[in-house]
Amino acid sequence: MTPAFKGVPDMRPLLTLAFVVMALAIAGCGGGGSSSTTPPAGNTETEPNDFASQSMGTLAGSDITFSGSAASNADGDLYSVTLGATTNLLVSLNWSNANDLELSISNSAGIFVRTVDTAGHPEACTLAGLPAGTYTIRVGSFSNTATPYTLTVGSR
Repeated sequence: MTPAFKGVPDMRPLLTLAFVVMALAIAGCGGGGSSSTTPPAGNTETEPNDFASQSMGTLAGSDITFSGSAASNADGDLYSVTLGATTNLLVSLNWSNANDLELSISNSAGIFVRTVDTAGHPEACTLAGLPAGTYTIRVGSFSNTATPYTLTVGSR
């Protein structure tokens, strides 16, 4: 198709691709529902993990669960998880009080793959077909009150 303006490329294919990518990014994430997990002994947040992520290890057959606490709205907790192969990745963040937490996931290049911030909890997301690599998970808070949480990562 000829562009409407001479010398200006037709951007419609690029815009269509951007729309499809955004639609896929929204699918599979949200809040609400009920989820209760108890992390195994020893899988707890270790401070400082605000600028350098705490390793959760390599995702294998079973879920990895960590417990932590968002101390305030200035506290961002970072975790990293490694995928050895293309994986459908579940990330779930749950807490028991009325405070508001958020969850974000970025790839090894630091590009956000997903951010989940709804009015409810748990905040949960399943990302289909993520390639092998190391991903960073960030837990943030919108409250100045400490909020204990459970972070679960698994393949689905």
